[in-house]
Parts: sequence; structure tokens; C-alpha cells
Amino acid sequence: GESFFTTPNPKVGAVFTYYLKNDIKTIKEKRRAAEAEKIKKGEAPVYPSVDSLRLEDEQPAPHLLFTVTDESGTVVRRIKAPVKKGVNRIVWDFRTSPFGPIDLTPFDESFAFSSPDQGYFALPGTYQVSLSKFEDGAYTEIIAPQPFKAVALNTATLPATDKKALDDFCKKIAELSRVTAAADQYRGELVNKLRFMKQAVIETPKQSLDISKAILQVEKRLNAVNRQLNGDGTLARREFETTPSIGGRIGYVIGSLWNTTAAPTQTQLNSYQVAAKQFTPVYNELKAIAEEVKKLEDMLERNGAPYTPGRLPEWKGGF
Repeated sequence: GESFFTTPNPKVGAVFTYYLKNDIKTIKEKRRAAEAEKIKKGEAPVYPSVDSLRLEDEQPAPHLLFTVTDESGTVVRRIKAPVKKGVNRIVWDFRTSPFGPIDLTPFDESFAFSSPDQGYFALPGTYQVSLSKFEDGAYTEIIAPQPFKAVALNTATLPATDKKALDDFCKKIAELSRVTAAADQYRGELVNKLRFMKQAVIETPKQSLDISKAILQVEKRLNAVNRQLNGDGTLARREFETTPSIGGRIGYVIGSLWNTTAAPTQTQLNSYQVAAKQFTPVYNELKAIAEEVKKLEDMLERNGAPYTPGRLPEWKGGF
């Protein structure tokens, strides 16, 4: 059976085919090309100046950017593509941009039961796509907006009769997902700060050890926030039933709704309402905790503590 030909299924979406006559070369690539020409002619290349080398080191890499807009001109999605000359294709999957925290770690394609962060499906209708190039820190449009249509196949078993209402609900759950995920990420950053602050207390002779009690109290408050956002890990690790968390409710709605074209169920609507109501006091508590962490950081700084993440030391000059 190993002799059978296999290939991945083509991506589903709007296919944009484009032709790029030449690569967009960086300053370094242009210099090396000029040096190669001189060497061919038997001439000695000139060693670049320090300023030229600094320009090469600091120049951002060029790329292409596709911008999809709806009929009103609102940007629905931006898709980054590498600069590659010749005929190329890129696919828009009819989804909006993701709403989760920015993660620069490459997605691991080998894990079959996970998928990269993604947005919800855009409505059927008329759209436009334009192409820009990013070079030397600026975007320049090279292809004006071109119209195309996104048409539903109408093969859904339970299609949403009011697509505008579905789109409005997806926007609401997307915003709640964006803010709660960001809050959880911020919570994790505060937890990391406390880890370093605990060690800083030990390594700062002028700092009273009494601050450790205050750090522990803040840590407990962060643990309570974590339970509300992500669930009770103490119970879950021991296979006890747990009440749904804010993140769990949002994840349920997104996981079951954003991969279909059906209308939201009453359970999904209720899950959104409960999660939104529960999140408000958690959000306010997180802001209050952040203020307490700042006070602890200021106390460490006054006593000359070593650097801890997110704290710029004071400098009054050494003259």
C-alpha cells in the first residue's frame, strides 16, 4: 500500500493567484549581487561602511500583504505572504482574523487534534482583495482592490435563517474571547513577576522579609482569578467534577459554533451571558491585583533590589 500516491487536500476558500515579476531584495542582497558582478568582471568588491552594515542589520524583512474588505470597505482579514517571484497562490479561508493573544511560536502541524487560532466565518457576499508590499518599514499598494464573491453552498442541514444575527453574536463572543484570553495572559505575566520578586526579597539585604507575606496574599488572589478563568485544577487533577469556568464556557461556544453555519443554540446564548457576567468582577479584581504588584515592585526598588521582569530601575545620575 505504500506505493499509492497521496497528497494533502487543497485548502478550502477564495484562491488568489498573483504574479510577481521580481523578488523584493533587501539592502544586503543588493550589495551581495553587486559584489558578485564585480567579482565576475575581475574587480575587487568594496568593503561596506559601518553605517551601511548597520542599515542592513536593522532593515526589516520584506513581505506581501493581502487585504480583504467587505462591501462597506471594512477590513475583514489581512494575510501575510512571502516575497516569491513568479506565479503564486494564497487561500483565504473565509474567516475573520484570530482574536487570541499574539503567539510567535510556529504552530506544530504534527499534532492532529489541535488547530491554530482562527476567527469565525464571514458572511456570504461581495468582497474585495488588494495586494501591498512591505519594504523599508512601509506598505505600498501594488494591486488595487479586486472584487469577488463569497457564495454559500447551501448544503447545511440546519442553516441559520438570520445570518446577520449569527454574525452579530459571533462578534460578541469574539470580543469576549479576546478580552478574557488577554486577561488570562496578563494574569500569567503577573504570576511570573511574583516568582522573581520572591527571589529578589532574599537577595536584597535592605528589604524587610515581611514583604513575603504581602507577596503570598497577592499570589493567592491570582490563584482565585485563575480558578474562575480556567477552572479548579485541584479538583480536575483528582478527577472530581468541576463547575464550568469562564474560559470553558467561551471555548464551548466557539468550538461548537465557529465550525458550522448554524444559528447559535439557546445553550450557547446562555453560556455567553453567564461568562460575560462572571468576567466583569474578575476583570476588576485583576486590575486591583496589578496595582498591588506595582506597589510591591516600588518597595523593592526603593530598597535596591536586583532587576525583576517589567520593572525599570531608577537612575538619578552618577555625578
